[in-house]
Amino acid sequence: MAGVLQGTCDEKVFCSTMESPLGRLWLASTRAGLVKVALPGEDEHENLGWLAFRFPGAVPVDGADENEMFVRQLDEYFAGSRMTFDCPVRLVVRDFTRRVLEATSCIPCGETRSYGEIAVAVGSPSAARAVGRSLATNPVPIIIPCHRVVGSDGSLVGFGGGLRIKEWLLAHERRATAG
Repeated sequence: MAGVLQGTCDEKVFCSTMESPLGRLWLASTRAGLVKVALPGEDEHENLGWLAFRFPGAVPVDGADENEMFVRQLDEYFAGSRMTFDCPVRLVVRDFTRRVLEATSCIPCGETRSYGEIAVAVGSPSAARAVGRSLATNPVPIIIPCHRVVGSDGSLVGFGGGLRIKEWLLAHERRATAG
């Protein structure tokens, strides 16, 4: 477990689901912010295992009320009226991954960056593959728009939710920013 950051052991983790154009999303948060967005097709037991590893001893509870802000912002995103998020996010990740996710958060809606460009942005120009591995562990996709990171030739590669979802998200954002 060396190098893996963890939350505190005695807190509650608020879990809920929401329907989206992509399918059902699973959300988890703590009092400090959103910690996980699971895309359709991700196994709920694996998500609970992810929480148990990062928040040992924490109690998952029904969090429909606590997650209302996150659901509202995601609903607004899917409706095309919100393209940036201002909800609190609690990242429980290693330092390099945090830097990658922060750089990814700066990609404007309707634009993309390559893995190499993100590597340069975090001060590790030869670490494009490490950027890809970090983005593969993004605990809050959509909120932190890892779908905006593409191959050096502009091709759609490497998205945990599947390339169909990545393509849908990028097309949705192009439509929303077109005008």
